[in-house]
Amino acid sequence: MADKEEQILKLIKENPYVTQQEIAERLSLSRSRVAGYISGLIKTGKIIGRAYIVNDSEKVLCVGGANLDRKASVKTSFKWEDSNPVTFTETSGGVARNIAENLGRLQVPVSILTAVGEDAASKKISSELSQFADATPSVQIQGERAGTYTAVLDSTGEMLFALADMEIYDSITPDTLKEKLLHIRSASLAILDTNFPKDVLTAIINERRAVNALTAVVPVSAKKIDRLPDDLSGIDYLICNKEELETICRQYSIVPGEGLFSEMEQLINLGIKNLVVTAGKNGAAFLTSEGEKGTLKALAAEVKDVTGAGDAFASGFFYGIYTGLGIEQSCRYGLAGAALALETNETVFQDLSADKLHERAEMAGE
Repeated sequence: MADKEEQILKLIKENPYVTQQEIAERLSLSRSRVAGYISGLIKTGKIIGRAYIVNDSEKVLCVGGANLDRKASVKTSFKWEDSNPVTFTETSGGVARNIAENLGRLQVPVSILTAVGEDAASKKISSELSQFADATPSVQIQGERAGTYTAVLDSTGEMLFALADMEIYDSITPDTLKEKLLHIRSASLAILDTNFPKDVLTAIINERRAVNALTAVVPVSAKKIDRLPDDLSGIDYLICNKEELETICRQYSIVPGEGLFSEMEQLINLGIKNLVVTAGKNGAAFLTSEGEKGTLKALAAEVKDVTGAGDAFASGFFYGIYTGLGIEQSCRYGLAGAALALETNETVFQDLSADKLHERAEMAGE
């Protein structure tokens, strides 16, 4: 694609209703030349429709948090109310951002709708993310700082506790989404975390349901389960851990059942099409509205750091779904992604590739 075509496409992504005259003025071109470039973009399928709707039909859209992650790893036995020696690291993180980076490394075309501020941390996050995902759908909030997540890990890499400053995401409202509707509606799969407010998540799910597009939710934590919509029938895939599952059951007045699958079945009855419950070193369980169910063991891994393993599971799982695999095999890919993430000190496995994921997933089938 020619340089001018790339510039025009970028302007159209930023504002699908931009006029040809506005593009001409921005790029110092004649209006007739702009018309010619746009005609070419339409013929090649880069844009569709009169409003210059960007063709994102093959993209995965990640919606939610893109934070600055800080990790303090305790060197010896942790002691409350005392000074603990630690090693400190700082990287980009956030559930939606982590999934987007993982998918980008797996060569899945991915975009992200997040909220960033104007501080140095926001610039760092945006710069790093642009290497793996299209951040065009995202929103910059004037005067705000980037969200931050600080995890304290014990000497074995297990989390002791975490601190989260995510107020920037509460700045997003359904009105904010009006300029992002084309991105929201056109992606082949949207993966939502629960950092945005409940009314925003509900609006996105409703928009996706209106065009019969696949929508998935990966909760951030049990504390943000209350951001799930009242009506769960617009959710095609939900991935949660056992603590989040128990919180969901309480929120939707599900009676504790006899075993895990009893509670999962009641959630399916509320409208969720496919449900996956992760249990760390105990693997994962899955259940679908079609009655397919099963459990899978976790893969052996030399654990260095648990941070990001849940996001890596979700990434591997949705890689499987995106490439046309069924839920069981997608769970195997999820377990493979988690195992790879556990064996690195980074939030995202830096050498992740489709080949490495395939190779590790084969172990899950043995």
